[in-house]
Amino acid sequence: MDFVTLSTIGIRVMAFLFGAVIGSFLNVCIYRLPAGESLTKKNSHCMTCGTPIKWYDLIPIISWLVLRGKCRACGSKISGRYILVESLTGIMFVLTFLQFDVITDGLIYPALLCLFIAGLIVIGFEDYDTQEMTVGVLIYLGIVAIATRLLTHFLPTHIRGCDITFTDGLIGLFAVSVPFLIIGFVITPLVYSFIDEDRKSARKIRKRLRTQDLDKTEERKLEKALEKHLEAVKEQKPVFGFGMGDVILMAAGGLMYGWKTVVFAAFAAVILGGICAIVLKYRASHSYGKDVKAFAFGPFLTIGLALSSFFGTQLMDMYINYVYTSTHLI
Repeated sequence: MDFVTLSTIGIRVMAFLFGAVIGSFLNVCIYRLPAGESLTKKNSHCMTCGTPIKWYDLIPIISWLVLRGKCRACGSKISGRYILVESLTGIMFVLTFLQFDVITDGLIYPALLCLFIAGLIVIGFEDYDTQEMTVGVLIYLGIVAIATRLLTHFLPTHIRGCDITFTDGLIGLFAVSVPFLIIGFVITPLVYSFIDEDRKSARKIRKRLRTQDLDKTEERKLEKALEKHLEAVKEQKPVFGFGMGDVILMAAGGLMYGWKTVVFAAFAAVILGGICAIVLKYRASHSYGKDVKAFAFGPFLTIGLALSSFFGTQLMDMYINYVYTSTHLI
């Protein structure tokens, strides 16, 4: 093998190893940030017996395999999530570096993409576990996206390999986040107000009280029923289609990847989320009538963003060209 080939292979191996190490830290973030725990003040320890973990049991991937997924001190099971996150991070870093010729494009832009993907992994698993996104991680994603756009705009000769223009990033900032904001905080609450049973009943009672001649006994009965429904409405939690975390996540993703990629990511997330909802509905219908539990949409958004970072722009270009060609053939 020549020097260039060996260098390329070496960089990809290093990308995986570095990604696995970063993945080990991401595990700490995933478990501690939602609980409000410090990332630095508390040493790694067994979640069952509390025994501090020795340094030789903290080697990414290898330690979990050597210990066979069990604590050395108490023998309790160690979640497979640890090796999953470490391996996933390593693989994503390698795939990122596969997109670029580091000899000509350099390391800076792929490194920025890896930093962004690391944040996506934390957000995805956090939201899956708690249905909440840590504000600090969302801010981190925003900072990486802003830094990337500014660097690629003002230092294009140093930050090579990026074909997303500053304008594409600005359009992407609003392309999905604004529709999500409108759907989540305007349209969904409005639609829910029309289909909610307590609100519907309250409107019917008000109409009867206003338009019909009722005796005092029936009127008092309806007023009590109205008070009951209004009280139930007050106790209800606000219903939103998307959380503010989803909006901020897609804003950062759009700024980082551009409008084509973030639109494709949103489309992919909706498809994946819809499939998940269908599966859950099917399982619920065959589980003695159990209701379908609400599930977080953030993991699907992060999957869409992560996958789209590799081929989202190309697929959107293919779709746009197809639509353009079809339109002109008619």
